Amino acid sequence: MLDYVPDLFFHGFMQTTLDFKQAEDLRSIRDRLTAHFGKIRIENRPDPVSQFAGSILGSRTRDEISLNAFARLITHFRRNWNAIADAPEADIEGLVWDVTYPEKKAAYLKRALRIIRASSGEINLDFLADWEVEQALCWLERIDGVGRKTSAATLNFSSLRGRAFVVDTHVLRILQRFGFVGANASAETAYDAIMTAADDFDADDLFEMHWQIKSLGQTVCTYAQARCSSCPLSVCLQRLEAGAIMAMSAPACVA
Repeated sequence: MLDYVPDLFFHGFMQTTLDFKQAEDLRSIRDRLTAHFGKIRIENRPDPVSQFAGSILGSRTRDEISLNAFARLITHFRRNWNAIADAPEADIEGLVWDVTYPEKKAAYLKRALRIIRASSGEINLDFLADWEVEQALCWLERIDGVGRKTSAATLNFSSLRGRAFVVDTHVLRILQRFGFVGANASAETAYDAIMTAADDFDADDLFEMHWQIKSLGQTVCTYAQARCSSCPLSVCLQRLEAGAIMAMSAPACVA
């Protein structure tokens, strides 16, 4: 079983001819991405505390680095969350030294675990399974250092399997680039837009769509270059050939 699911895994529709906010359009995008990347399902999910901790470490850090840092942390402390909560911040930082901002993340993680323990009597987030998703998101985001990406990942990527969509930097960049949200939209704005459009998606559908969009952002529509000729949403090529070109945020995406 994975200890946590890394915050790993469109392109080409003109906003003037396709309204991304419509549920039918989002389903069409999902179908095209599924045809290209295949179904993405993970049945055995990590417990929510492991996912929570892993997501904190994984913020703005490559997945392979954060996975290794997480493995060092739980191996050293023998999967004892209380021991991590009571450890000196310097000890935690020394184990996760290669993640981005290790000193801040060590402090955030230690403080967060102590808050969870003080609130529920133990370091366990299973109680969130009985809460509405919005209530659970708000509770997690009251913890210093926890934003919408970490809270949504804790609910959706873990064994809680909550109906929440994870917006990381890859996903946000792509949603901005294709006009799904504005160029300066926050992760929270993108989250709300997706959740509104994905009214008939269940938790596993949202999980899968996150990884599909992220995979597209890592391999085709990258930060440095938008490779329209390789885009699985190939309708963009037809519009390009017809001369329909729209400049988005740099690097420009043509559709």
